[in-house]
Amino acid sequence: MVLAVRSYELSVGYEIDEGLVWVVDRLNLEIGAGESYCLVGESGCGKSTIGNAVAGLLPPYAVTDGVLELMGVKAIEGRLRRFNGLRGRVVVRIPQDPAASLNPFLTVGEQLGEVLRAHLGQLTESEARKRVGYLLSLVKLPPEVAEAYPHQLSGGMKQRVAIALALAPSPKVVVADEPTSALDAYLKFSIARLLKALQLALGLTLIFITHDITLARHVCDRVAVIYAGRVVEEARTEDLLEGALHPYTKLLLRAVPRRLASERLADIPGTPPPPGRYPSGCRFRPRCPVASEECTRDPEPAEVGEMHRVYCWRWRSA
Repeated sequence: MVLAVRSYELSVGYEIDEGLVWVVDRLNLEIGAGESYCLVGESGCGKSTIGNAVAGLLPPYAVTDGVLELMGVKAIEGRLRRFNGLRGRVVVRIPQDPAASLNPFLTVGEQLGEVLRAHLGQLTESEARKRVGYLLSLVKLPPEVAEAYPHQLSGGMKQRVAIALALAPSPKVVVADEPTSALDAYLKFSIARLLKALQLALGLTLIFITHDITLARHVCDRVAVIYAGRVVEEARTEDLLEGALHPYTKLLLRAVPRRLASERLADIPGTPPPPGRYPSGCRFRPRCPVASEECTRDPEPAEVGEMHRVYCWRWRSA
């Protein structure tokens, strides 16, 4: 399998007044080229930090350790971050809030044209107009949207424009960070299905970040459940949704059925630890209904099936 994204012992922290706080801790991921991969978890678990690390959008006060490779190129190595030539051309991010990412003073066509010229060089007016029309058609928007300003568009249309902007430089890896969080239920699944269709049609590697585990069924080939900066379970989507093993994954799934995940996560007992202030041993231990003395030690990965890995002593001991 050709890997589009590979991390080895990747850690990401932030320099704050209290000192260095590690949010993502020794992350190991392998995502194949052309694969759609979900990062799922509650707010504050570190999944957006992982997405920003992959997209090369960590702030200056972020500190890294370990290795991150994109299409075989080392983008992060220890504290060095090298994204020149990768950001935009190889990897892009679709933002969570498209309204904040769109320039209110430029039409959609002008904004797409600027991105095209920045990454593809000088284009004639005819070439740019043709390319803008193609990008809008990819995201199922009519050509006349090119003449519209962002305030004239609905929330769903703005999100589609944001996707078109991300696709303009023809990237290989797309990080979609909660791209449906501001949308109603119908638009949420519409955008999710659009991203899956684009991933298949364009051969993209898609990293889809969400707190709603049910969306994974519509978008992703594999899912990694993130808790307190670490993967707690990783499996093919159907295997995870139908046969979750980690207590946290089971509770996430149980919280969703009749309402949106954002409204039901309170059903999970306790609260996640603050970023960087994680308990020793299994980090879910203080909230886990089946925790034991063994859980005071860091769990090792247990291979419980083909491409199914769980970090839990109950399965390691089985």
